[in-house]
Amino acid sequence: MAWTRGGARSARGVWDLDEPRIRPDRSYFGCSFVCDDDSFPAHGAVMWQWTLGRIVTAVVGAGLEIRQLDEYAEPFWRMGDIDAAAFRGRLPNAFTLVARRPAGR
Repeated sequence: MAWTRGGARSARGVWDLDEPRIRPDRSYFGCSFVCDDDSFPAHGAVMWQWTLGRIVTAVVGAGLEIRQLDEYAEPFWRMGDIDAAAFRGRLPNAFTLVARRPAGR
């Protein structure tokens, strides 16, 4: 996301890597970073949670044309043995966004 406008802005995470549950005290729409330590998924990574709306707005704001946007119920990662609505196909878990820079730009 570094190439998009607002790439340094963040949203607070709903998931907590040290908790075996979704954190109801966290907000999908929050405004702080998720994690900047040596924890999963990559040592030394800085993790940010963006809403889908913020991602799409950043892509369009960078001058790209959105060609495709799809959401998927299948989780790309499950937190242990947790059973949640998101894992039963009732909430989107992942998305694909295909964008391109318009010709001549």
